Amino acid sequence: MHGDGHDGPDQHILGGGAWQRLLVLAAVVTAVSLGAGLGARALDLAWQSVLFLALLAAQLGAVLGLRARLFTRKNPFLPLSVLASALLAVAALYVPFLSSVLETEPLGWAGVWIALAGTPAAFLAARLVRTAFRGTNPAAAPEVP
Repeated sequence: MHGDGHDGPDQHILGGGAWQRLLVLAAVVTAVSLGAGLGARALDLAWQSVLFLALLAAQLGAVLGLRARLFTRKNPFLPLSVLASALLAVAALYVPFLSSVLETEPLGWAGVWIALAGTPAAFLAARLVRTAFRGTNPAAAPEVP
């Protein structure tokens, strides 16, 4: 179990600095999404649909950024689930039944680009915080004579 970022079965799920990384990523995803929504609103675009797509894209960017290796055979289902999520978001915007149920509007290229513009920021933030805030476990530290 060692070497995978866990200190054992007694470690809390948000231990080892995970809650700090979570807060940083949540702040980045929030800022990117709200920025896209406000930008779309200022340009008189369908800002709610841009916000919906920006939130999903930023979350997926963060998910991919948290991986040690982007593409590996150890977990082939994560990239597939990211792709499936992206396709479902496109369906939510462009399939008439889904867009009426979810109250979204189809976006033009400007809205799509605004929504996707923050995805690299979320990806890079996730890459940067992957190893940040890792404290040492005082109980596991050897005694110094």
